[in-house]
Amino acid sequence: MCRALSAAGLSARALIREVNWHLTAVGHEVLHPTAAYSWLKGSTPASPAVRYAVAVVLTRVTGIAYHPADLWPATADPVPLLRATDDLVGPRGLRRLLDIAAAWTALSGAHQGTVQPSTGPLLITSALDATSGPPAERLRHPAADRIEHVLPPMAGHLESTLADLRRLDDQTGGGAVSHRWVRTALAGVLDLLRNAQYSDDVGRRLLRTAGGLAQLAGWMCHDSNLTGPAQRYHLLALRLAKASGSAEAVANNLGMLAYQMVPANPAEAVRLATAATDAARSSAAAVRARALGRLATAHAAAGDLHAYQTAADACRAMLDRAKPEDTPADLYYYTPRQQAAEHGHALVLLAATYPPHARRLLTHATDLLTPLAMTDTDDTYRRSALLHGIHLARAHLLAHDRPTATATIDFLAQRVPGVQSVRCRSMLADLRGTAHRHLPTATREAVDKALSTA
Repeated sequence: MCRALSAAGLSARALIREVNWHLTAVGHEVLHPTAAYSWLKGSTPASPAVRYAVAVVLTRVTGIAYHPADLWPATADPVPLLRATDDLVGPRGLRRLLDIAAAWTALSGAHQGTVQPSTGPLLITSALDATSGPPAERLRHPAADRIEHVLPPMAGHLESTLADLRRLDDQTGGGAVSHRWVRTALAGVLDLLRNAQYSDDVGRRLLRTAGGLAQLAGWMCHDSNLTGPAQRYHLLALRLAKASGSAEAVANNLGMLAYQMVPANPAEAVRLATAATDAARSSAAAVRARALGRLATAHAAAGDLHAYQTAADACRAMLDRAKPEDTPADLYYYTPRQQAAEHGHALVLLAATYPPHARRLLTHATDLLTPLAMTDTDDTYRRSALLHGIHLARAHLLAHDRPTATATIDFLAQRVPGVQSVRCRSMLADLRGTAHRHLPTATREAVDKALSTA
């Protein structure tokens, strides 16, 4: 444990902070801030979930694959640590895909949380493998004597459930309870696909719903900083989307994977976002705009100002052409205000790369971020408002505008309660930590109080 902590460059308290974010994401009780000190003296956590959480955090920070037995040799935790891409590289028939997805959704949130992310060629290969091959595959039904028949009204009910869960995520973010509910809904749809009777049309609708639920579960995992499970859900969603013949969902999942790669590997994000724009080439304008927006953010993270500007201009022009009646159900949120906020975030990323242009970039970024981030009359997209508010506060701090940064953070502290997003809460905690010398005591205390609420 001592060597692993040294390799991670973390103090004992810093390790517990990271472990507690992970435990919160999987719905486990958090630890006392001093818990790691006893581990350094040779004690072992009693809970397997805690031991796995520590291994996952240290693996993420160091890039070295840790198993609990590496940290506490006397333990014999039986659950293997899997990679997000396991069993999802190369061709997979639809029946095999449904079996893999069902086995995955049957795992608990804590077990899923042990899965390690994949990077580099393996992740990109798995993602692109999912987009190749024939556009759709006909389901082979189980034995004809099965009495469970899925009728169109049931398919419609499941589609409505997916829509409701998406809007729940818009408000509260990827909390452990919400994710468990989505995981349960996905398991139910997969069970119908594998074991019930239905027409070809209903089968395609069930596949699209399963793909949508897997996509939502992946996004919720990302919002909980569970990178490995997020990748696995999106890789499953990609294959389900391909099987259902939905090029729009394929493009959207590739774009989501690209966005999630932005902090760790912008070059991989650019490759995945480029694949998303290729997949969306024949789709409706809103789908193409969404993919171009992901590409713009990836280029910004990679520090390519010209490529960002080209993609951002094309994104705005394409969204201007979008017609509501042609916009897929899962892109209802991609409004001009959301698009502007995302471009504002991209400009904050670019400001760090181009110091001579930083003031101009940050001024433009704050103009784009403010309408969504500082709204206090609409809770429809509360999680997105909080996320982009954090980017806005960072932009003000980078511009050395401390009074406005303080006012922004004070406002964000009021918005935290009710948003369970571990990603947003940990980002705000990090911002409070790095900027603590520039913030009044009252602002720091307001953030601390807000983060202590559910």
